Amino acid sequence: MFSAQLTCSECQWRTVCGEEQVAKRLRKLGLLRRAAEPPVEMLQELLISHGSQLKCDQCEAVGLAVSDPAVDEFDEAGDWQQAILCEVCRKPISEERLEFMPKATRCVKCQSAEDRGEVEEEFDYCPKCGSLMELRTSRGGGITRYKLFCTGSPSCRV
Repeated sequence: MFSAQLTCSECQWRTVCGEEQVAKRLRKLGLLRRAAEPPVEMLQELLISHGSQLKCDQCEAVGLAVSDPAVDEFDEAGDWQQAILCEVCRKPISEERLEFMPKATRCVKCQSAEDRGEVEEEFDYCPKCGSLMELRTSRGGGITRYKLFCTGSPSCRV
């Protein structure tokens, strides 16, 4: 199981991301196509080489530091690291949950929603270039007025 800790140098925000979360962040940058399960080695390499392009979820600053959460388990004083935030709602995961499940990346509420099958917002990606798709209005009327447009290069006409 692959995981990475992302830390913002501006506001000191940090989170631990698993394979799925890393893939989502890389897709937002347009670095991954919509492959169901990209190889772990590819995720690691892309995260290391493009971590400086990732945005902080809290302050929107660009440039997150990427590290291994196992290495950063203790801070300089020997205390436990700051609270680990839920990857979905960004609220701290309770100490009891982390004690029971040390590798947990979601709080009880968000994990329960996932277990019940409640889906969080999914992004659409261009089948041609892999960039994010954006819902815009077109010249048509009615329901056909709304269409998905590629946010990638202008030459991509999907």
